[in-house]
Amino acid sequence: MKKLGVNRDNQKKTNRGLVLKLIATKQCTSRIDLARMTGLTKTAISQIVNELIDQGYLMETKKETSSGLGRNPVGLAISPAAPRYAGVQVHREGCRAVLCDMQANILKSEEIWRSWSSGEELMEAVYMLLDHMLEGEDHVAGIGIDSIGPVSIKEGKIVQPLYFNNIGNIEIRRLIEERYRLPGFFDHDNQSAVQAEHLFGNGKGYQDILLISIGGGVGCGILVDGKRVHSYSGYAPEIGHISIDYRGEPCVCGNVGCLEKYVNSWTMMKRFQDATGLDLSYREFCQMDEDPRIDEIMRDVIWKLTSGILSALNILNSQIILLSMDCDYWPDRYIAMIEEEINRRKFGNQDMLVPVRKAYFKDKAQVVGAACNAISQVFR
Repeated sequence: MKKLGVNRDNQKKTNRGLVLKLIATKQCTSRIDLARMTGLTKTAISQIVNELIDQGYLMETKKETSSGLGRNPVGLAISPAAPRYAGVQVHREGCRAVLCDMQANILKSEEIWRSWSSGEELMEAVYMLLDHMLEGEDHVAGIGIDSIGPVSIKEGKIVQPLYFNNIGNIEIRRLIEERYRLPGFFDHDNQSAVQAEHLFGNGKGYQDILLISIGGGVGCGILVDGKRVHSYSGYAPEIGHISIDYRGEPCVCGNVGCLEKYVNSWTMMKRFQDATGLDLSYREFCQMDEDPRIDEIMRDVIWKLTSGILSALNILNSQIILLSMDCDYWPDRYIAMIEEEINRRKFGNQDMLVPVRKAYFKDKAQVVGAACNAISQVFR
């Protein structure tokens, strides 16, 4: 087993963060587990644990045993007194906020759904939601922020998203930090979601993850060797603008035949409505998958989405594919179709089955991911 800790004085903060991460993500529940996982000495682990207990981060628990003999061993868990973390997600048609504990459990949540007419209107809504999350809380350690892209991670800025009423160049991290006097941590919404799934969701145990989200657009979050992928300039990846047809429909991004043109939820809704003449919600249409008209559209979407996923998978060699947002409404048989097709057609690592799963946090993966932008800092 690869040892994660380092027995050196200048690694004290790193080791403390690692201990918190292993306890918060339930990879370890005792001092013995921690010593085995990190490679640190029992003395070093005891010192770190005792400090974290004194500071209110950890608490001791009684671990259950099946034998009924002797004393129950002492376990470890995150303390209810540990810091909390706010998260806010900016969406094309609204924004959402949560307050989470260090294990990404949602303690409060609120959302506003509307189309934004200006950056000022958007920020007023963000402030209102965060005011409600922070009200009555005296132990919030940071605020995580995420947004639809493109975004500049380094600048903490929403750049110029498509279909966003020409709203852009919002220095959202700086504005939030100035208002609340708390550190802000910013990333792309799907990059945030993939981190949340890696730490606490269906991506646990995987180091190479490709997360796909489908809504008004098609986005992705990418984890390689346990780290989120960003360019040197600070921009996050965008799978929705991979072309799957070089003679296809023109896209507002300037490319043609973009994946997003064919599988976003708005396009699918129009196809469902045109095929059936019904005025239903996206979820209701997905529940009609036994209707051959709906099934035909879904199969076509699955084929196109699989082509886009394969283009990314053959570059990244991801260990697992996670599907989020509106994909949560898709019947499981379509998820199984994607898994079968990508494993039949992928180029590399033929001996490894790449599973396809829905995101653990479902349609909340992005907003929980925002909070995890802040939570993950303490693990470092």
